[in-house]
Amino acid sequence: MCVASKQICCKQVLLWLAWGLAVAAVSLSMALGRVSVCDYVSINGDFQSYNVFRRILAGQTPHLDFVNYIGMAPVWINLPLVALNNTFAGSLFATNFTSNLLFSATVLIWVYLVVRRLSAAMVVSAALTKFVSSGLLATVGGPAGVYLTQLFQGLYSPGNSMRIARLFLPFLLAGAALLWLAARGAQAEGQALQRRLADPKPCLLVGGLAGTGLLWSSDFGLATAFSVTVFFLLVQTAHWRGARAFAGRLALYAAGLGAGCLLAACLVTGFHPGAWLSSLGDTGVWQYFYFNGTSGQALVLYVLTNVRLMAFALPYAGLFVFSAVRLVQKRLSDRLFLLAFLGFCILTASGAYVLSGSGYNFKEALEGFLWLGAGALILKALLHLTVSFACWQERVQGGTLAVLAVGLAVLAGRDLLAPPPQTGEYLPTLGGATTYHKALVETPALTGGEPVFSLYATGLEAVEGTFQPGGCDYIIHALGADRRQKYLDCFVQGAWRWAQTPRLDVENWLTIQNWDVYRHLWAGYERCYATEYSWLWQAGGDRSLDIEAEVSARPLGRQRWEITVEAPGTEDFTADLLISYESGFTGAGGALLSLGRSLVGYAAPLFGDMPGVGCYLPASGQAYLPVRVEDGRGVATIWSADENFTWLQVEEAELIRALPARDLYTGDSAAEIGF
Repeated sequence: MCVASKQICCKQVLLWLAWGLAVAAVSLSMALGRVSVCDYVSINGDFQSYNVFRRILAGQTPHLDFVNYIGMAPVWINLPLVALNNTFAGSLFATNFTSNLLFSATVLIWVYLVVRRLSAAMVVSAALTKFVSSGLLATVGGPAGVYLTQLFQGLYSPGNSMRIARLFLPFLLAGAALLWLAARGAQAEGQALQRRLADPKPCLLVGGLAGTGLLWSSDFGLATAFSVTVFFLLVQTAHWRGARAFAGRLALYAAGLGAGCLLAACLVTGFHPGAWLSSLGDTGVWQYFYFNGTSGQALVLYVLTNVRLMAFALPYAGLFVFSAVRLVQKRLSDRLFLLAFLGFCILTASGAYVLSGSGYNFKEALEGFLWLGAGALILKALLHLTVSFACWQERVQGGTLAVLAVGLAVLAGRDLLAPPPQTGEYLPTLGGATTYHKALVETPALTGGEPVFSLYATGLEAVEGTFQPGGCDYIIHALGADRRQKYLDCFVQGAWRWAQTPRLDVENWLTIQNWDVYRHLWAGYERCYATEYSWLWQAGGDRSLDIEAEVSARPLGRQRWEITVEAPGTEDFTADLLISYESGFTGAGGALLSLGRSLVGYAAPLFGDMPGVGCYLPASGQAYLPVRVEDGRGVATIWSADENFTWLQVEEAELIRALPARDLYTGDSAAEIGF
């Protein structure tokens, strides 16, 4: 028995070593391939991550010295690795390496919980990234393969601010639970974990883990804390020992939740936890209208009429209901308990995106893991077609994993010994090569190293060793009335000679959504240079035009108004308006369907080569808004949303000043600005 036990233990160790080798090899290949050229998409997440890393390594404190919008997950996971090479290239390597590690771990846990076969889960999790990134999935799968490739690429690559890191928290907790079961020699098909969670001793610890996770990320951190609470209550209900015992355990859990959150917030903010809480509140208030992805539709109707969302949400909801009933009946295995917990976390986070106004966001999580689970079940069914094959499939899968590990390690070794040829120009301050010569070489030469106020802080700050002075590396993170005012004051009162924005043909939504800032840019700066992705602006005094115009507002119904600007002459200009308005619900039914949330939409001509640009605003208040005037006339519309259930009253619309008109590609001399 002792020899047999040692053989089993040795086999398990070898399996884990093979899996670790395979995953590490793929992750290394992905990381090396990414740093062969350190180009980036200026409005994507590469610098959302690196700017946070380098600020912390420079001694700055999150939420005090700068805005950490995404949460601490990328920091906790990547900072130790980035600290070894504090360059943009080092950040790219770290985030790409760890992203695939985390993706492989989530696939391992998810597939194992679905099919109950560890070696099969190991094979799938180790091979999936290579299968997708090589193009094989898209090639053999046709349109479905292309669709799945896009889903999985959104998970195993850093993409928009390391989404896989934010998603990983519930999988981390589930993995820890599985390790606890293994350490106790308990089977996942039993109920040892549930019985343990029903005892009073773990209540404080479980609450503490949930509370600490609140700072993990602004999406899955909150969703995980909520999901842990729901499943904690279900377990206590299933193992009911009276109201007094329930109240005591709930109090312990709540104390742990509060203590964990407070401790994490203190450690992250240098013992200023209110800074994190204020940041969370500011973001929650603003992002509903700021990032609105529901087009202003009433939230309940948006969910019910979004067929794609419902199609993927319902299976998760069904799994939760089934598991909750079985749990209360004490007939649920720990394996299904953890699977339902993970599914509920994904479902809750998706719902949080909807409630925040972001719409059906982060589709990769909801859809990708559902398809992965379905594929695992199909694979399991195929493996059990014959009894004889089922008897030795573990051995086959183990051998497959070993061969796969060696093959992937060989590929990674080849990549390490013969990395892809670097393209572009090597910049020591970037830590790698780049083709962005205008942005990272010519622009610093033009500014002479003077500070630049970047609305999107990217490579220029990294190359020059400076930081965005407003503390918000991306203007879209300057959310909340107080934070926005501080950001605006920093720009207006800082007397910056240079400013940098994403080029309008790359991102023009920013202009109208952030007109409270851009109006000062257009009034006091002139575009002087264009890089591969940005405009450089130089301060040039007051550029307001001596033009008088009449502004009028007329209702087009109970929830829509037309704003008209009329001026003599035919000169094109941009009218900088201040509009005061108020909106509300027409009845209780509409308020209920909208869950009490509404906003105001605004659309106006702003660029001659792209007439229509829109934004969303708070439900009531004042807002600076632009209108492009051509041939003496410009017209904009403003409406309340959802239009079916709201009313709008425009109280005043006045012209503050006339500013030069701008276009996406031209407007100032294209030759003079570097095209």
